Amino acid sequence: MRLAYGRPLALWLSSTSATARAFAPYHHRTPPKPFLPRLSAFRGGAQHQSYMTSTGADNQQESLDVLRVGLCQFQVTDDKAKNHATCSSYIERAAKDGAQLIVLPEIWASPYATAAFPEYAEELPDTGARDAIATKISMSPSAQVLQNAAMQHKVWLVGGSVAEKDGDQIFNTCLIFNPQGDLVAKHRKVHLFDIDVPGGITFFESDTLSAGSSVTDFDTPWCKIGLGICYDIRFAAYAMLL
Repeated sequence: MRLAYGRPLALWLSSTSATARAFAPYHHRTPPKPFLPRLSAFRGGAQHQSYMTSTGADNQQESLDVLRVGLCQFQVTDDKAKNHATCSSYIERAAKDGAQLIVLPEIWASPYATAAFPEYAEELPDTGARDAIATKISMSPSAQVLQNAAMQHKVWLVGGSVAEKDGDQIFNTCLIFNPQGDLVAKHRKVHLFDIDVPGGITFFESDTLSAGSSVTDFDTPWCKIGLGICYDIRFAAYAMLL
């Protein structure tokens, strides 16, 4: 993905896909049609390495103009440990294919079901440097998986989302780690998906989930990145705030 100067990157996470696109929100009244490359589109690690290992000023600029994004999608089971292993293997694959920023899907550590969210929910750390969040990280197996993978593969990791327990509330929460293992951002899904179609589907995330209340973005060496989870993409005003 080649970045246009001064434009942010918007990331949208869902249980069916992870999408990414660079865009200028002031040019759009609604979010643009998302770009969904296959993971195989990011093969060619040798060429990528030449960008990162060159010492010339022009090549250094090239490395910041081009961001290689790995969008991961995988089968989720009701076995959290198995999901952790699958997640780690996909992150490793994306990193080996040259991805610098890796994005995971929504609710990757557990089944996507309102009844399952409380059972699989974990206490997650707030943002902070690696040492500052060490105690809270140790209490969250999913957060440990994400932090370890980001550090091991030296990548920026947008950790999809997991069910988060905070007191009596459950949130649909994304953690973002940098290559040093610092938790640079934390996003709670703002717009919960509640639907009741007569004679069709009825599904209410709000039966067990609470809504987040903040717009989330974070800085990287390439650009500022704004984050949304699934149904957040349906609300143009939210996208334009990123």
